[in-house]
Amino acid sequence: MGTVYRAQDLTLDRPAAVKVIRAKSLSKEGKERFLREARACSRINHPNIITVYAAGEENGEPYMAMELIDGETLRDVIDKGPIDWRTATRWIIALLDALQRLHAEGIVHRDLKPENIMVTRDGIIKLMDFGLAHLTTQTAITQEGTTLGTVPYMSPEQVLGRRLDARSDLFSIATIYHEMITGMHPFRGDHPMAVMYSIRNETPKPLKLESSDYPVGLQGVLDRAFEKELDKRYADAGAFRDAILAVAPELTGTTVIERKSSPVRMALTVGIVSAVVFGVGLLGWNFVQGKRAAAHRAEAQNLNERALLAADDAAKEDLLRQALQKDPTYAPPYNELGFMALEAGYPVIADSMYRECLKRNPHFGPALLNIGNRFFDQSQYDSAAVYFERALRGEAPDSAIVANQLAAVYLRIGRPEDARGVLEAVIPLEEPRAMVRGYQLMNLGKALAAGGDSTAARERWLEARAVYPNIPELRELLPEPGR
Repeated sequence: MGTVYRAQDLTLDRPAAVKVIRAKSLSKEGKERFLREARACSRINHPNIITVYAAGEENGEPYMAMELIDGETLRDVIDKGPIDWRTATRWIIALLDALQRLHAEGIVHRDLKPENIMVTRDGIIKLMDFGLAHLTTQTAITQEGTTLGTVPYMSPEQVLGRRLDARSDLFSIATIYHEMITGMHPFRGDHPMAVMYSIRNETPKPLKLESSDYPVGLQGVLDRAFEKELDKRYADAGAFRDAILAVAPELTGTTVIERKSSPVRMALTVGIVSAVVFGVGLLGWNFVQGKRAAAHRAEAQNLNERALLAADDAAKEDLLRQALQKDPTYAPPYNELGFMALEAGYPVIADSMYRECLKRNPHFGPALLNIGNRFFDQSQYDSAAVYFERALRGEAPDSAIVANQLAAVYLRIGRPEDARGVLEAVIPLEEPRAMVRGYQLMNLGKALAAGGDSTAARERWLEARAVYPNIPELRELLPEPGR
């Protein structure tokens, strides 16, 4: 349909790639799709999505100028043989992060395949070629019932020509992931129709990797992404990414997570920013081994404990900064700074701090709980469940709170038996604050009610009201006589 030229941006003195489409090979619909690709890309700034510089039409031929990527396609890489699962997983995490950003703009790629993904010489993965992208916020140019895409990487609903949403891209990216780490395509056939039948009706063969140390839970993660029905797959790219990180926590922090948030005000607390910059800047330092390192860790622990008892936020920030000065590899201060940033109204900084904490300790329960709460607040319940589950298994968790949050998530995603199980396991272990116990009992009652035991549910709700009567939902669950 066209040609891609190597070019030079004379204004900014940088290399570029210019895609030009031959006018005679392009229908009106095709031209609209091409220009829409350019508009879709130009709105997005993400390290794993190709950057578009300019677009337009010259002598009737549409063109798009974009960054020139020095590297090779993922197809070229795969053709050399299976990719080590760690490298493949890091790339998939980055691609899922890019898709999360893409989908947040209302864009479904619809043509994900190794040929549309580049790997730079530095090992950075880049998503490109939005020629079939469909803006879900606009009227579809291609009518429902028209099959678009590249057959081996289609989703089941794409094969059937149904309307697609972001979850279709997740099936395609799972197909790419499987091929990367096994060297074999999960759906095969002697001709395109046979492949389409396999995609719609057959289950991919289990993973067979040369490496024996890949996570045992990875197969289950892929199985869910390969579900034939949309509603059974991950809710979004972030949930898929977090499920991978849950079974391979050593890869936490391999990619930058972008999230939409309210604009950051200029009044951002200087203490938080300085602590972040100072802490991250110190990461490259190598402390002397032995007693000196142990002494630094002990001082950092002491400063962090003092910060938790500080009388005001300014004193707390100062102590946390000192703790990072003593030992920048100590995880808890990052979590506390994240919580302070969230309280101050800066969720993006909070997310960054929580993830910095998990880079130092992937099993630190409080940070896992805080990230889970962020997903919970955004109604991303699948992702929230992943982090709450990890928090419950992690270090230093507040089991009462984590179990209650996990149960609340299970109730929202239709898993009342799991909600009941986690609450009944933790309730006898400790006596939490009255408010927490009240919510635990209320959620246990909901789980019992969902299971059909209305009598036991009412008993739990009455207990909850006796323990902590200020829960608004209890007034609906236990209406007063006459209401």
